[in-house]
Amino acid sequence: MFIEIEDLKPEPLHVHHTYGIGEIRFSHDDAALSRPVTADFVLTHKDGELQVGGTVETAIRCTCSRCARDFTRDVSATFDLSYLPQPEWTSENAEIELRYEDMEVGYYDGITFDVDLMVLEQIELAIPMRFVCREDCKGLCYKCGADLNEGTCQCKAEEVDSRLSVLLEFKKKSGR
Repeated sequence: MFIEIEDLKPEPLHVHHTYGIGEIRFSHDDAALSRPVTADFVLTHKDGELQVGGTVETAIRCTCSRCARDFTRDVSATFDLSYLPQPEWTSENAEIELRYEDMEVGYYDGITFDVDLMVLEQIELAIPMRFVCREDCKGLCYKCGADLNEGTCQCKAEEVDSRLSVLLEFKKKSGR
């Protein structure tokens, strides 16, 4: 969905849009959208500068990075963004120096604003780097592959290398 900047009226534009699962180009190796994406935001503008604030909500189906189980997790993001028209560059290979304040501003082509891209960006920022089904997930045994959430495996406990026994004692004393 694109918003034409010249068609905007002076008052804020309220947008509530629901994307079907295949409408947003969300592609992840170990995750997929499992519910439509709902975007609800207000866009205000002045002299080409856009302020966009609102929420994006959906759910993703993903695989736990510890135990390899599939699970579904709700994803919700609240945002308040600023966009400016893309500046004119003097040459294609020109180096551009960014100030710290520039890192908080997004750019658009000055003619249309791509809402789909903004929504996708907010989903990507809201998901964790590694998916974990629950905080106390014990994962899989590194030897036999048994799910340690369902109980202990039958693997024999290894003896600790005597050179590392000092670290094991430190770990026991620190309570970790």
